[in-house]
Amino acid sequence: MLIKWVKILLVVGLALVTTVLMLRYMDVTSAAFSFGFNFAQMFWVSVLETQLKPALDSPYFNAFPFEKDGKLYRRLGVEWYRAILTKSGWEKLRQKSTPIRKSLRDFEAYERASRVAEAGHLVAGAVVLIVTGYVIVAYSAKAALWLVVFNVFLNLYPVLLQRYIRPRLLRTIEKLRKSHLVAS
Repeated sequence: MLIKWVKILLVVGLALVTTVLMLRYMDVTSAAFSFGFNFAQMFWVSVLETQLKPALDSPYFNAFPFEKDGKLYRRLGVEWYRAILTKSGWEKLRQKSTPIRKSLRDFEAYERASRVAEAGHLVAGAVVLIVTGYVIVAYSAKAALWLVVFNVFLNLYPVLLQRYIRPRLLRTIEKLRKSHLVAS
């Protein structure tokens, strides 16, 4: 247990050092900083998640009534964003880590991975939002434009995408569970 907490403190410490170094030595108003900072936050959140392995069983992860049909997310362009991820090859990378072979276990693992991804993007997005606030105060709203743009596309849209696909995943899981009960 002590080793786990040492690893967690080490990860958080390295994330803070990375953030401080990026803030000190890079132009915080540049696209390069914004892009790199977003990816650095996702990297550290991912490393932290592998150490903590949180339950992620909060009711927040359940679909709200307005989310179940997906209309809002389609209007916000989530299907367009998903198409970009597919064409960029990101979907192939995801399938390697959480393949789906139409088994209950695979769908449950994918649903869990959607919670992990959503939580990670929420945390990374919040950190980027804090830095965005700093840039707005220290420089200007215009200077924070790249941070806002990259935060929307690298954190907000991934959260929306997970919220969009989870109700369908849960419906599929429920059908598979029922079919397993009938088969038993």
